[in-house]
Amino acid sequence: MTVLALALAAGSVIAAVLFRLGATDAVGAVLTMGFIVVLASYFDLLFERTDERTRIGAAFEHLGNAHDRLRTDAEVTRRALVELKAHVDGTMASRNDRIVSEVKVLESLIQRLAVSIADRAREVERDEAEEDEIDDYYDDNVVRGPSGPDDEEMLETIRRSLEDNRVDLYLQPVVSLPQRKVRYYEALSRLRAEDGSLIMPSQYIRVAESAGLMSLVDNVLLFRCVQVVRRWAQRNKEIGIFCNISHETLRDANFFTQFAEFMRDNRELSGQLVFEISQETIENLGKTEDSNLRLLADMGFTFSMDKVTNLDIDVAKARHYGVRHVKVAAGLLLGDPDENGASVHPADLKDLLARFGLNLIAERIEAERDVIDLLDYNLDFGQGYLFGEPRPIRETVLGTVKPSPIHVPMPPVRPRAASGRR
Repeated sequence: MTVLALALAAGSVIAAVLFRLGATDAVGAVLTMGFIVVLASYFDLLFERTDERTRIGAAFEHLGNAHDRLRTDAEVTRRALVELKAHVDGTMASRNDRIVSEVKVLESLIQRLAVSIADRAREVERDEAEEDEIDDYYDDNVVRGPSGPDDEEMLETIRRSLEDNRVDLYLQPVVSLPQRKVRYYEALSRLRAEDGSLIMPSQYIRVAESAGLMSLVDNVLLFRCVQVVRRWAQRNKEIGIFCNISHETLRDANFFTQFAEFMRDNRELSGQLVFEISQETIENLGKTEDSNLRLLADMGFTFSMDKVTNLDIDVAKARHYGVRHVKVAAGLLLGDPDENGASVHPADLKDLLARFGLNLIAERIEAERDVIDLLDYNLDFGQGYLFGEPRPIRETVLGTVKPSPIHVPMPPVRPRAASGRR
């Protein structure tokens, strides 16, 4: 519009000048003015179209660049998806390998347990056959003394409980003092019979020990415990778990090789899982136990000394083997210093442990008066029924599906032959 106005003004001036100079008449002046206006409009339209083509070209170039970027991004995304698929496939394969490995370990343990129980049953049958020959003169009506469940029946119950995964994990809190904030849990394993009743350690340990099977039972329970703790720790990363490992387990070369490989695959638990070892075990380590303990320590796992029977503790040795906690019964700490074997007064034990970076945990605390007395000992942590009794960890807390039972065939354990005495 501005160009047309300027052209009209310029044409009017030029036409007026030509008319005044006599170069043209009035009609020629008007035609000259019109020609100038048309010419100006043409060039204005020409320039406008050129500018529009330039803009359109720039827009197409921008779209082309955007297309190139999208194509590059699509290629990057494709590669990322390929890498992600490879990672997921690798992770799943690794997880499947771990699951297969775990199942193999459990099958191996339970197979050994089954065979051992079967061998034990055959030995008992031979012994009873000999006893029956000697004791034929006993009358069937002889009064028999009270007795618990048949040992072979208990062994069979133990085997079936382990085989069918009737292993419950109980947790008892370990609290900081004096705040009483839960910082750890101690894991305790319990077996369940087919009818759902609990089989307490006091019931099965005697039978398993007399049959020479306690090592196998310990190994299965330890393995089950670590499996459950691993799943539980995924949802409770700030809470540590104490899990018992027996002397027999440490010197069982056959099992420990598999267990060490399992723990190597689960070394991310080293910040949460603390293995409990008795004072007697640490003070009497053989070559095999020493090597296995160091192997776990090299993976980053730490230890807690429990079942402390005297306070004459070799703290330097304990620290050397990776012990970071010492559990002492409240009664032992509060007892007569002359009778607990202490090289230092119990009140000074915490300071001695602290110099080597060890925590002192008082366990079996059941009364408030004990807490009041123990606070003078500058304890780090406390454990006992006063702070919480062992409670079962539920599958809803684990957030996982319970593992399938592992069935291992074995010869049936025949009931004990009837005789005149038990």
